[in-house]
Amino acid sequence: MNSLDGLQNHFQDYILDQDPAFLREISGADDAYRQTRLGIYYTAYRLRLIATLGVDYDVLKAFVGEARFCEIALAYVQAHPSTFRNLRWFGAEMGDFLREDARFSAEPLLSQLAEFEWAHGLAFDAPDASHLTFNDLAAVPPDDWADIRFIQHSSLHLVAPNWNVVDIWHAHKDEKAVPAAVSSEQPNVIAVWRRDYKSYFRTLESDESLLWKTLANGTGFGDACAELAAATNLNEEEAPLRAAQLLRGWIDEGWIHSYETPQTN
Repeated sequence: MNSLDGLQNHFQDYILDQDPAFLREISGADDAYRQTRLGIYYTAYRLRLIATLGVDYDVLKAFVGEARFCEIALAYVQAHPSTFRNLRWFGAEMGDFLREDARFSAEPLLSQLAEFEWAHGLAFDAPDASHLTFNDLAAVPPDDWADIRFIQHSSLHLVAPNWNVVDIWHAHKDEKAVPAAVSSEQPNVIAVWRRDYKSYFRTLESDESLLWKTLANGTGFGDACAELAAATNLNEEEAPLRAAQLLRGWIDEGWIHSYETPQTN
């Protein structure tokens, strides 16, 4: 008799790949009867995962329709068997899957819509962490400002779609007619974050996106201002003022967790 571990492993192999070896472990008159009994679990496994994906990607599901979403979700389940005890993270690869799989890659709106929805979930589920305040920065010595580095809040995530995912998202949430899919030449960088137990998002201005990405890469504030001036029409005096204006807005929105100076490193 097989050990319990062996039976469980064979059962899992059948649920994932319909490995016929496990049929011999099932009581029944013939293989057709055994397959029917096992098929209940084989199908239930996939239905449970498809339902989970439908919750995580409810806007994508509404946009493509029930039948098309089931096709997408089943293909994802087959390509990404669950390895998680917590189903919350099962759908993490959906954006990449839709972008790379030949059956769906010709429709980039699908992957971008999935990434936008997933960012909302990540923002909402992010670990609690403190936010930097403007009063915190008052303690920074003037000589340290050139080298100050900012650490973003754990709830903040950026996506950069060039399709109208925001319009589609709003239409679904507001229960209005979904607009036609429209693309733009340049992607729109969208920040998604949580504050006070609520998720928010907004589109970044072009110079704001540039400065944020520069600072997020660990560049000191002084060098980031210089890069901002070089990439825009701002001169060396205007760039720090614009950077300070943007920084104040980010602090108010709770995008920054903390900062480092040469003394704190």
